[in-house]
Amino acid sequence: MSTADPGSTAGAATLPVIAVFSGPTATIGNSPPLVTSNQARARHGLPVHPGRFDVLRAQRLAAPVTVYIAAHSAHPLEGDAAELYAPPDGWLAADGTFVPYSAASAPAADGTPVYMATLAPEDGLYLLPYMARQADGSAWDDATAEPFAPRERSRQTFYPDASRIYEEIDRFGLDGQGFASSLSTVADFRFFRAAPSGGYTKGLPAAARTDEGEGDIPPETLGEDYWIYFPYHLRAEPHLITLARATNLVQKTLKAPAPSPGPSGWRAAPPPRRPCTGWAS
Repeated sequence: MSTADPGSTAGAATLPVIAVFSGPTATIGNSPPLVTSNQARARHGLPVHPGRFDVLRAQRLAAPVTVYIAAHSAHPLEGDAAELYAPPDGWLAADGTFVPYSAASAPAADGTPVYMATLAPEDGLYLLPYMARQADGSAWDDATAEPFAPRERSRQTFYPDASRIYEEIDRFGLDGQGFASSLSTVADFRFFRAAPSGGYTKGLPAAARTDEGEGDIPPETLGEDYWIYFPYHLRAEPHLITLARATNLVQKTLKAPAPSPGPSGWRAAPPPRRPCTGWAS
């Protein structure tokens, strides 16, 4: 996730390499259940959820899309300093037609000044309506297909490693100057599944891995390969042997040289589980 080029140090300092370990039943590695948006509910004739706003979740675009952004809508007082801005890209007429800006012509009285932007899949995550529904066409209202559903009819809310969490922070978080990429500009993070809270029940090809492991991940089993506390009725706690293996992975990783171009030693972010601070030290 680092923005630094490992093959070049020109123009930028070498970033430290930080190991991030995923621990069991880790609240910091959890997320709210994915629930069907009102847009999808209305499209399919399902009851909508009350509230002022629809639910948006971080997702990826499948194809580029052009959007028109209302000028001076990023802050309530942008328009107060409108004279400091360059003209917008154009305006939308009342019928939705986009008219490019021209110094020789003024927008129609009912026109909306807009910026035109292209959103592309390679940009990364975007906050979008969650359009998925259950296999029977009903809306998702929780992590499970029905209350107290077995694991086979339940979705996971914990992440298999911390890479997605760091990606979302890097994508949507802002630094004090208003810029994004606040993580990848300061460190090169590498992710390790010491004793993860999320598991690949169908396995995962090596090419799709986001952690530092090698080879394909075989199908994983709850309570043996990953450990959760939500949904609550499926809670699984790790045994001492699991914690011992996780400790060995942490110590083995930190004793090994850090990957180039980082410094000779790792900097560790310990497993996000309070009792881990003792056994992983």
